[in-house]
Amino acid sequence: MAKRDKQIKKQAGIALKATVRNQFSSNGEKVVWMFDEIDKDGDFAFDIRRGDFQHQEFLDKMISYSSMTWNEISSQTHDKGKSKHHLLEYDSLSKKAKDRIAALQLEQDTDRIFPFALQNKLRVIGLRENEKFHVKWYDPEHEFCPSQKKHT
Repeated sequence: MAKRDKQIKKQAGIALKATVRNQFSSNGEKVVWMFDEIDKDGDFAFDIRRGDFQHQEFLDKMISYSSMTWNEISSQTHDKGKSKHHLLEYDSLSKKAKDRIAALQLEQDTDRIFPFALQNKLRVIGLRENEKFHVKWYDPEHEFCPSQKKHT
């Protein structure tokens, strides 16, 4: 922002937001699983009483990923070399996912939505905050952010 623009905004009583750049990268850190923001309602409820909750698969993968750094996790691929775990683009989310995000007033957090692919379709989705992964949703059918099939 130009100096003149800052002066005008300051005179008008408009608060200026300073951009703070974080010099620290948590990509070399191991994943820390957090269960403090679980969503227990809606189509993607993370509820261990669900009939389709795959307890063994979830626990096995959680233990496995806990020994890995975020760099190691992000470099995993599947099928044709596509990234297995990556931040999601808001525009690629399903309508149900966007509706749930709006209902929880999480629009400001859409740049932190990260899924862990546990099986072919099964995903655990949460919010990444540095090395922490705040578990949020359970998606057994890959409907939160469905894949776009080629030639369809």
